[in-house]
This record gives sequence, structure tokens and C-alpha cells, in this order.
Amino acid sequence: MRRLILLLSLYALCCQLPGAQAQETAVRYHQVQPGDTWTTLAWRYGLDTADLAPFRSINPQRQPALGAAFAFADRGVDRAGVLLRVWDGGLLATAVQQQRRPWELAVQNDLPHPYYPLMNQPIFAAGGTEPPRDLPIGLQSVSVSQIPARPGEALGVRMQTSAPLTVTVAVQLDSRPFAGFSDGRYHVSLGGVGAFYGNGVPELAIQVGDNPLWSQPWPVVDKEWNYDQLTLTGSAAQIDQESIRLERERLFAIWTQASPTPQWQERFIIPLANYLYVSSNYGARRSYNGGPYDRYHEGVDFAAYGGTPTLATAGGTVVIAEMLFVRGGAVVIDHGLGIYSGYYHLSNVLTAVGDQVAAGQIVGEVGTTGLSTGNHLHWDLLVNGVWVDAVAWMEQGMDCWILNGFGLSCLLDSD
Repeated sequence: MRRLILLLSLYALCCQLPGAQAQETAVRYHQVQPGDTWTTLAWRYGLDTADLAPFRSINPQRQPALGAAFAFADRGVDRAGVLLRVWDGGLLATAVQQQRRPWELAVQNDLPHPYYPLMNQPIFAAGGTEPPRDLPIGLQSVSVSQIPARPGEALGVRMQTSAPLTVTVAVQLDSRPFAGFSDGRYHVSLGGVGAFYGNGVPELAIQVGDNPLWSQPWPVVDKEWNYDQLTLTGSAAQIDQESIRLERERLFAIWTQASPTPQWQERFIIPLANYLYVSSNYGARRSYNGGPYDRYHEGVDFAAYGGTPTLATAGGTVVIAEMLFVRGGAVVIDHGLGIYSGYYHLSNVLTAVGDQVAAGQIVGEVGTTGLSTGNHLHWDLLVNGVWVDAVAWMEQGMDCWILNGFGLSCLLDSD
């Protein structure tokens, strides 16, 4: 009998008989989106300081990073509502503006009475179907083009307001200002970080007029790059650095200008209908004659036969159409919003400055002019004066993402 009791006890411990089974704690998962702050997360899920403490950084003022994934005890709460930043008046005025009962708002926010001084305290109003977001004052919604951000890829922020603004919406990633564009209730800001940026957690900052600055970390995660070793001999090794500098200065004077509206209505396309292979990717680290990998390839190279027609990647206005020292036969197209595409080493330029071109229109022919060692097309894309990966741009669907941010439709390949 004693042996039987011992065996049953061991079985209950090891195999957890129903009577001895421990109660499992339910877990809730959340991935941070713009406007998910410690304040909104605590109210939405009924959390307290102890629940959030494991996820907060050394700097308690820094909000949760976009894309961060949290797992915490499920308290059975998931409230919808809005967060209100009250700068003028008190709870009574806020209740009138929101068409709510003052005591209802007081109870929802653990206030002793509706006359309690707010002192800029955030106020939650329960209701609706959307979770609360702590967004820049004056903005109804904020979304980013990708989470996490990637070096060498175009980055964008889309915002909407309830009514057209009479003030500017300024966006920057750390100290890098984005180019901002507005059309009524729609606001889009574009920028990027270079291929050498690496890993980091910069602050995305947004300011609407003179309102307080809003910020939230937007992580940048590096990716794998190709490494190219190039050997220059003869005349190619005797590069005229002054000519290179002057050419870049002239082009950057164009690339840093931004017209206020998009000039395309469709998906971007590859500029060659026929090519042999991609001979060099964007961002490839380059070492010349055994030197350090201190430069990267600013575009995409397509090996192709001389004379292959080169196509405009999207609608826009031709701003360069001539022979350049480094880039040889060159065409640069302004697509609007500070977005430019370039087509270089052409044997023949078949367009002129001021021409309005459409996607797929022939603008030149592949060649090996300028500083080139064989027939190929160098194709690049700049956003707000930063070279970005044109292939990643197309894979992300940035073309349509931007148009949709202005409330515009985007023609797909099948349209």
C-alpha cells in the first residue's frame, strides 16, 4: 500500500494530474506602432508601472521603439478609445468638446472629480473601435513606411489631420530633416539614411507648428552587403578628382530641390526590358586597387549590349540630358517630391531637358561612355538628396505607398 501511495504521488508531481495542475498565466503580445507610448499601453491593457518596468530603457523618458515586441500578463483588458492632450481649459471644457459627461471622463481617468486641475495630464475617453494613440498634437494618424528601417532604403512618414492645417509639419530622423509635402488633410515626409549608416535607434521627431515636439525611436537594422574589389589601370587610375567634385556639386544642386507634387501615377519599372545580368548591386562596398572599403556603389549596374533601349522608370520631367565627365551620356528625371532617377554611361541620349516623359518611354541607349569599362547602364534613385536602393524601393511598393498617402490611387502593372 505504501508503495502504491508513493507511485501515485510521484505521478502527480511529474505528470500533473488534473487535481494538481498549476494555473497557467495567460500572456498577451503587443508590437509597438506609432503612438504606442507607455501611457497608452498602460491604459489600454490595464497595466501598471511594475508590468512595464522590464521593457523600459535606462532613460525612462524614452518611449517604446517602433516594432518592439512585448509579452506581459494578460489582465483581460483591451480598451478602445482616444487620448486627449488638454492644453487649454480643464476636464469640463474637454467633456463639452468631446460631447461626454464630465463625471464619466473623471471616473475613466481615476480623477476624484471633474474639477480636478489637469496640468497637461493626458485624458482618455473610452469608446469606438480603435486603440488609443499618443500622436503629435493636431494629427489624427501617423504611419511609417517600414519597421524596422533599413540603411540605404527610402523612408517615409504618412500623416492625416481632421482639417487642413495652416502650419507646417516638420519631420526628422535624429538630425536628418525629411522633405515634407502637404495636400489638404494629407501630409507625407520622405528621407533616408545612407548605406553606411549601420545599426542604430534614432528618434523619429514630428512637430506640428509651434506645438510640443513628439518623438518615438525608429530602429535602423543593417543588412548584408556585397564587397567588390576593383582594379584601375592606365588612364582609368588617373582620375581627375576636381572634375568629379564639380560634377557632383552641380548634380546635388538639382537633387536637393523638391517640387511639391508627385509626377507619376503608376508603379516604377526597371529601366531595361532586356539585359544580361546585374553586374553590381546598390550599396556594394568597394575597394580600389587594394585600398579600404570606404566607398559604396550608389546605384544598380545592368550589363547589357550597347544600343539597348533605356526606359524612364516613371513619369517625370527631364532635368539633365547631356554628356558628363564621370557619368558619360546622362539623363536625370525629376519625379516630384525630391525623387530623382538617373541613367548613365549612355551611348546615345534620346531626350532633352524639359521633356515630360512617361514610364517606359525611351530616353537613351546603353553604352560605355564616361568612366566606364564596358557596356552597362548605371541606374540610381535619390530621395531628399540621399541615394537609395531603387530595387528595394520597388519591392517595398514605395511608389504606391506615397501616392496613397495623398489619397491618390496608384496604377498597378495589370491596370
